[in-house]
Amino acid sequence: MTKFSLFFALLIVLSGCQKETITPDDGTLPGRFRVEADPLRCSLPTTQWLTIQLTGDGTYHFNYDRFGSGTYQLTGILAVKSSTTKYDLTLDDQLIGQYVFEDLRTLNGTQKRWMLMVNHRADQADGLEFMGVKE
Repeated sequence: MTKFSLFFALLIVLSGCQKETITPDDGTLPGRFRVEADPLRCSLPTTQWLTIQLTGDGTYHFNYDRFGSGTYQLTGILAVKSSTTKYDLTLDDQLIGQYVFEDLRTLNGTQKRWMLMVNHRADQADGLEFMGVKE
């Protein structure tokens, strides 16, 4: 790996690890999420934020950008509760992510938090790779 690639990867990880006050999340999905890097399980994110809205038909609508390259959307996402601490997120009957209550490892230590993890066509121009917590 070149020095530039290593520097860029380190910069991305550290930009996701910002010290902020923790507000308790009630476990509901609608809201605004910010990237929070857990270096043990998160690959490089494609966005810094993600907004989720509940639509009238019981599905969810995701809005996100790709680091300022434009606003993108995913619609028709279902959240199926598989346990008291886990929701599976599906789009067109395909698993694209999870919303789970578990340990989050950061530079500030380990905390129990609700975390949103989404991976949908990350290799495409409008794809999404995200791990974060509610603001």
